[in-house]
Amino acid sequence: MEATATQNTALQSKNIRYYINAFITIAIMFGFGYLPPIAPITPLGMKILGIFLALLYGWTFVDQIWPSILGMIALSLTGYAPLDTLMKSGFGNNTVLLMWGMLLIASLVDSAGVSKFIATYFISRKFVLGKPWILIFTFFFTIFLMSAMTSSVPTIVVGWGILYCILNQLGYKAGNPLSSYMVVGVVYSSLIGLALFPWKVLQMVVLGMFANTAGYQLEYSLYIALTFPISIAAITGYVLLGKFFFRLDVEKLKLVTQDSFDPKDLEINTNQKIIISMLVLLVILLIAPSIMPKTWAVTKILRGIGAHGVTFLILGIFVFLRFNNKPMINIRKSSSDVQWDCIFLTAAMLPFTAALNAESTGINAFLVEKFSILFTGLSPNLFIFLVILITITSTQFMNNAICGGILFSIVYPFAVAINVNPAMITVLMIFCLALAMLTPAGSPMSALMFGNSEWVSTKDIYTYVVPGVIVIFLCVCVVGIPVGFLVF
Repeated sequence: MEATATQNTALQSKNIRYYINAFITIAIMFGFGYLPPIAPITPLGMKILGIFLALLYGWTFVDQIWPSILGMIALSLTGYAPLDTLMKSGFGNNTVLLMWGMLLIASLVDSAGVSKFIATYFISRKFVLGKPWILIFTFFFTIFLMSAMTSSVPTIVVGWGILYCILNQLGYKAGNPLSSYMVVGVVYSSLIGLALFPWKVLQMVVLGMFANTAGYQLEYSLYIALTFPISIAAITGYVLLGKFFFRLDVEKLKLVTQDSFDPKDLEINTNQKIIISMLVLLVILLIAPSIMPKTWAVTKILRGIGAHGVTFLILGIFVFLRFNNKPMINIRKSSSDVQWDCIFLTAAMLPFTAALNAESTGINAFLVEKFSILFTGLSPNLFIFLVILITITSTQFMNNAICGGILFSIVYPFAVAINVNPAMITVLMIFCLALAMLTPAGSPMSALMFGNSEWVSTKDIYTYVVPGVIVIFLCVCVVGIPVGFLVF
C-alpha cells in the first residue's frame, strides 16, 4: 500500500510539473511578443522570437509534438505566412519526407536482426582473432558502420549484447577497466556512425535549414567525403587511447576464437540477404547523382525524384517483395516504430528557420550584431576552430537538433561574411553535434549509457568519455578542417 501511495504521489508530481512547464511554454509563445522590441528586431521579429523560444523550452521540458503544432499555428497568427503555407513548407518538405522513409527502413533493418549478423560476422574473422587491438578496432568500426546504416540505440543494445558474451566468457567482470572502456566505446563508435551519412534525423534537420537559407541542397558525396576520414581518425584515436594512454590489459582477448560466438548469429537467411543488398543499393543511389556526369539519363532521373524519391522507391520495393507470404515491411506496423517526435520537430523547425532569417524580423541582424564581438576579426581558421569548440561543448548539455538549430542561425551569416564556405562549416558542426555523450541530457544514446549501471559506473564513464570527446575535437580540427578545405 505504501509503495502504491508513493508511486501515485510521484505520478501526481510529474503531472504537476508537466502542466507547469506546458503553461510556461504557452505563456512565452503568446506573451513574449508584447515586450518592447530590441533594435534591430522588429515587432514581428519579437513575436516570432517568442514563439521560437517557447518551442525550445517546450521541446526540452514538455513534449515535441504538440508544441510543434501550436508553434506553427502561433506563427501563422503573427501574419508572417498562412498556416497552410507553413504546413506545406514543414510536413511537405523533402527533408521530412526523407526522414520518414529512412525511419521506416531503419525499423525493418532492426527488426530483421541484420545488425547483429553483420557485427558478429566482422569480429569473428580470422584476421582479427588473436590480435586484441585489431579485434577492438574492428569491433568499434563494425558498430560505427551498423549505426550509420541503421539507428544508434538498437546498434548499442546489439553491440553490448555481443560484448557481454565475450567479456563473460573470458572472465572480464563488470567494473574491470577494459570492460568499462569497451562499454563506453560502443556508444562512442555508435555516435560517430550517427554522424557519417547525411540522411540521419539530426543531419536532415540542419541540412534542411541550410537548404532553406543557402538556396541549394548540399551534395551528399561531399558530406561523406568530409565525415568519413574524421570518423576513421576518431575511432583510431579512441583505440590508441586504450592502448597507450590507459594501457589496458588485453591479454585475455587473445583467447577469443570462432567458438566464442554463437553459430546461429553467423547464419544469414534470404530475408537478411535481400535487406543488406537493398541497403547497399540505397546508399549507391543516394550518392550517385553527385558523382555521375549530369548529362547521363540515370543522373537526371535520380536528381529529378530526389533523395526522398529514391528512399520511397526502395521502401516500395520492400513492400512489394514477399517473405513467408508477407510484405518484407508492414507500413502500418513499422509506423508505430517511427520517431514521430523527430518528424514534428523537424517540420516545425524548417519554416521557423526561414522566419528567423527573414529581413522583416530583424533577428538575423540582431544576432550578427551581438556575436560580432566574439567573431569579428577572426581568421577563417580561428573562426572554424571556435565554432567547433562551441558546438562540441554545447551539444553535451542539450538536444542536438535544437542545439544545431540555434547555432546554425548564428554561425551561417558570419561564415558568409568572412568567406568561410558555409557548407563546410555546417558539415563540421553536424559532426560535432552528433557526438553528445558527456551528460545524459546530451542524447538518448548517452542516457542509455549512463543508465547501464550494471556494467559501467558514472565515474568510469567520465574516465573514458572526457578523453574521447577531446580526441574527437582534435580529429575534427586536425583532420576535418584541412579535408574540408580540399573537399569544398
